[in-house]
Parts: sequence; C-alpha cells; structure tokens
Amino acid sequence: MKTNLFSGKIKNRYVFSALIIFSAIGLHAQISTFPWTETFEDDSPSRSGWTQVYETNNMSWTFASSATTGSNGITAFGGTKFANFPANSSSADKTKLVTPPLNSSVLTAPRLSFYLINPQQGANANWVRIYYRMSASDPWNMVMGFQPPFNSWYNFANVNLPPNLYQVAIECENAQGYSTLIDNFTITNDVLGVNEVKASPKSSISYYPNPVNGVLHYRAKDKVNEMAVYDATGKKVQTHKVNAEQGDIDVSALDNGVYIISGKTASGTESSKIIKN
Repeated sequence: MKTNLFSGKIKNRYVFSALIIFSAIGLHAQISTFPWTETFEDDSPSRSGWTQVYETNNMSWTFASSATTGSNGITAFGGTKFANFPANSSSADKTKLVTPPLNSSVLTAPRLSFYLINPQQGANANWVRIYYRMSASDPWNMVMGFQPPFNSWYNFANVNLPPNLYQVAIECENAQGYSTLIDNFTITNDVLGVNEVKASPKSSISYYPNPVNGVLHYRAKDKVNEMAVYDATGKKVQTHKVNAEQGDIDVSALDNGVYIISGKTASGTESSKIIKN
C-alpha cells in the first residue's frame, strides 16, 4: 500500500511538472508565422511572451492607452494600446523590451517595421535602440540607435535583420525626454508597402530629392531655425543654421546610408529619414 501511495505521488509529481513545463512553453511560445505584428492590445496572443531586460535600474515598459508623461491626447496608432516606456524619473534608466522567441529560419531577408513616438521635454529626448540576438545565450547586436524627437507616430520600415535570428529587442534609455511609445511592431519577409523615407503624414517639412546625392532641398510651412543630421548610431554628424522656410543643405560629404534629419521651428522639432547615395 505504501508503495502504491508513493507511486501515485510520483505520478502526480510528473503530471504537475509536465503542466508547469507546458505552461512555460505556452507563455513564451515561439513565433513561427510571418508576417507577425504585435499590436500590444489586451487580446494579443503574443503579448504575454514579451520579456524585459533591465540594463540600468528597473524602469519597466508598460502596455498602456495613454503616455505616462507628455504626448497629451495621443492615441494608439492602431487599436487602443501601445508599449510605453514611462521615463518619469531623473535617472538614466535603460530597459530592453524583448520579443518572444522567433522561428525565422524560413525568412531569407527578415525585415522590421514599427511606429514610434519619442517627444522632447525641453531640449531632451530619450535614446531608442534596436537589437537582435541569434540565441538565448548570444550577446545582443545593435541594428540602429537614435535620439531625434518624433512628436507624432513615425514609421520605421524595412529595417534589415539577419536570417535565423532568435529575438529582437527595443531598448529605451531615459535621457529626460517624455515617455517613448511603440506600436504595430512587425517582422516580415516581404518589403512592406510603406515608403521607408516617408515621414509622418503630419510632417510640416519636406525634403527632396530623397534619396539624395549632394544637395538636399527642404521646404517648410514655418521658418526652420536649425537642422541636424544623425547617422544610424544616433551620432550627430552635421548641424546647419538655416533660418528660412526653404533652402538647401549640402550632404555630399556624408557616407552612403540612412540618416535622420531634424528641423527645429518655433513650434518644435520634427524628424524625418533620408537616404544618402
């Protein structure tokens, strides 16, 4: 009888352990169907699989319908929720928001697209960086980093990722800007139907030609006081004092690649993406 009881306990323990393992797998299920879009909505089947890596201090990303600071009146790009990095302290908090594991071995050319709001508080905006890693034990590799402000939803599209990657992370570092918001985070194998150099439809500054080889022309609704150009790592590589509603800036000395250009007017700072070739 004792043996049977012990045997029953062992069986129950195995069943209980199996349930724990099954639950853990369910919580962090691998994403195998692409294109995959994380909407951050309450009914998203993959939202519970996102994790956080606290690089400096312990400020957590949240899934919210309003920003913790700044961006008054801003709503989600789609649905009602977005990922929100509060940035409501005076510390240099830095946290990665990490996707569930990805089974992207079927992807020959994975691409990332997401929508971002990263508003200034005074003259400050937070740092945003995109990373990937090839396995759970591999180091993180940075794809891009930037600090220019975006006061309305801005689409970063067709960001190239390596095949067979394991996870992607969005890292935000509090630099005394307002809350940083992310929405409609998408990984696909196809070029998305979005012009990757197109700014927000609310953009008040236009740039042409884009791609550009030498001289970039700009036209704005209001006088632009200053323009700054940032490379893919977020480093400022050019500054131009312009004080005009339209004009030219010379970017011929820049290496070929993707850059962020920000224009400062009396109503704020607006950023767009340009390609130098």
